[in-house]
Amino acid sequence: MANAHDPVIFPPSCSIVFIILQLLSWKADFSVCGPGKTVLAVLGENVELPCHLSLNISAKDMELRWYRDQPSQVVHLHKNGTDLKEEQMREYQGRTTFLSARLDQGKATVKIHNVTVFDNGTFHCNFKDGTVSAEARLLLTVAGLGLKPRIQVRAVQGEGFWAQCTSEGWYPEPQVRWRDFRGQALPSMTRLSASPTTGLFAVVSNVTIQDKEVWGLFCSISSPLLRKKKMVNHHLPRECSVLFRPQKL
Repeated sequence: MANAHDPVIFPPSCSIVFIILQLLSWKADFSVCGPGKTVLAVLGENVELPCHLSLNISAKDMELRWYRDQPSQVVHLHKNGTDLKEEQMREYQGRTTFLSARLDQGKATVKIHNVTVFDNGTFHCNFKDGTVSAEARLLLTVAGLGLKPRIQVRAVQGEGFWAQCTSEGWYPEPQVRWRDFRGQALPSMTRLSASPTTGLFAVVSNVTIQDKEVWGLFCSISSPLLRKKKMVNHHLPRECSVLFRPQKL
């Protein structure tokens, strides 16, 4: 008679079935993880959007879909080992690459080439196994430096001089600062306008100077996201000194 405390021993065939059922149960309960932080992309460069399964199981037989706001807005679709390019949004055709080197570990990445302003925003990656699916949300932030600023100066009779700093190709809205050669900040009026076709910002910033001690200017335009700036300096024309001669009473 068997002892109540004796371990239960399954036949080999039962053990195999139990393991298979357990693996299937694990696979049915998978979830998908993104990078866990905002992805920063630079205009004109490439960016990778990685996703992976919460379990260390293969995703080779799954349908993998990267999309924007709706599943029909396909950025990249990989199914049955094939990239279904005909399903892509027109904006992403020819601009994506599927990186599958670690699919057997449940990891996959879509690379977007030649990043544009319109890539800025939310993406989703969806892993589907039969009728079971899970997805993660990714946030892509795009930033870009514009052209080197240019300064134009014009004398204003009796009022000192007027200077204008211009540049194009910035994203998102940049910060503009004026300083004189002594390092003192100068008040300015700045207008930023976005191109309806590219979404990039153009900068027009003006200052009016009446201080005769100011003999040169710096205009700097910076990207807060990239923590980089472009700057130009300008020596004031000699004729401006005439404007500051004391008037005879």
